[in-house]
Amino acid sequence: MGFFSTLGDTRQMLLYVLTMVLMIGFIMPVHECAHGLMAKALGDDTAERAGRLTLNPMAHLNLYGALLMFLIGFGWAEPVPVNPVRFRNQKRRQGYMALVAFAGPLSNLIMALLGAVIYRAGLCFDMNADFYFAFSYVMMYIVILNVGLAVFNMLPIMPLDGSRILNWIMPDRLMYKIEHALSRVNPIVYLVAFFVIMRLISGPLWAVEYALFEWIIGGADWIFNLFGLTI
Repeated sequence: MGFFSTLGDTRQMLLYVLTMVLMIGFIMPVHECAHGLMAKALGDDTAERAGRLTLNPMAHLNLYGALLMFLIGFGWAEPVPVNPVRFRNQKRRQGYMALVAFAGPLSNLIMALLGAVIYRAGLCFDMNADFYFAFSYVMMYIVILNVGLAVFNMLPIMPLDGSRILNWIMPDRLMYKIEHALSRVNPIVYLVAFFVIMRLISGPLWAVEYALFEWIIGGADWIFNLFGLTI
């Protein structure tokens, strides 16, 4: 779903815009802050010194990423700076980078669970039909988008977060050869290949996203049932 799919339906368009404002103004800064906070915990305060450990959306705004997020429901923020040389334990540099990378997708899963909990809490109150539609649309879309961002960013493809985790798992020499080969590929060719790969694996990706979505919704229900709160 994207902005153009809402044309012709004013209510849905407004709700889509509201959802994108929340994603660009809050969720994407949380993702970048998570990277910076993990780096700081491991000894690198580069992001903090650059003023990036903040939820101020202007500190993380990438115009192209925000525009794509608004138009097609998928984009990116300005990556926080990380300097591996400043990590406390240089022998674990690759592992620390993997932890920094994983912090971003993990934050999306946490935000997805928070969205599901807010949605579940809202069901405990009486709502008229219009408000229920708006509330459900925004909260469920936030859950779906966060799950999608988490899964997508875990793909082991440069420059996604998953590539840093792959870098930790693979032998340094092999990873260096791969990075060197990719650096010589024309960016347009790389972009086309990237979209072709995404097209080929869209089925398995959707299956993973759906399973995570079901697990997160079920987790929100479990939390409320644990405290004896029912609809």
